[in-house]
Amino acid sequence: MINARMKPRDENKARDILAATLVEVEALGLAGLSIAAVARRANVATGTVYIYFESKEALIDALYLATKKEMAETIFRAGEPGPVEELPVRVAFERMCLAYLEYLVENGAAVVFMGQVKNSPYLSETSKRETSTVTKALTDLLARGRRERLLKDLDDELVLAFLQGTLREMATLAAREPRANRKKRLRQIAALCWDALKA
Repeated sequence: MINARMKPRDENKARDILAATLVEVEALGLAGLSIAAVARRANVATGTVYIYFESKEALIDALYLATKKEMAETIFRAGEPGPVEELPVRVAFERMCLAYLEYLVENGAAVVFMGQVKNSPYLSETSKRETSTVTKALTDLLARGRRERLLKDLDDELVLAFLQGTLREMATLAAREPRANRKKRLRQIAALCWDALKA
């Protein structure tokens, strides 16, 4: 039986706590993160944070999973002119690259956070498994590109590492562009990545 005095989980409050955690990590790093600081920033009692996340480790793990899923939805979401699977390989590839670049430019704190947590002890095996499927849309596209003989016959791990490293570095460059010129620069970068990998 549910305790009548027990409050249901407030998903908005959980989101506020996760958002506050991201800001705190950006300011202080993972080592400097404290539940008390997160609570102050989220404007809740310290005990409230523990209602939603049983420990600092659980909070960081939950934030990593939420951030990674949000990034994937941004990059791989269906949009104009249609779902990625229905687009020509080059169009879909460049659209994904462009979306990833835009995410990197607009979400610096999230990108830094994910980089810090990726190889840290804070990341649970469950989160590792759940986030391993994040790149499925891209790996499916790469496989289609190889089948159609449009892309080099390279191992996915190599291609993903190349794209991630290149796009992260180029996003830093693009972020310095005046906003009016940025879209053009991002399109140029996406086209460069295609040229590097095309058969």
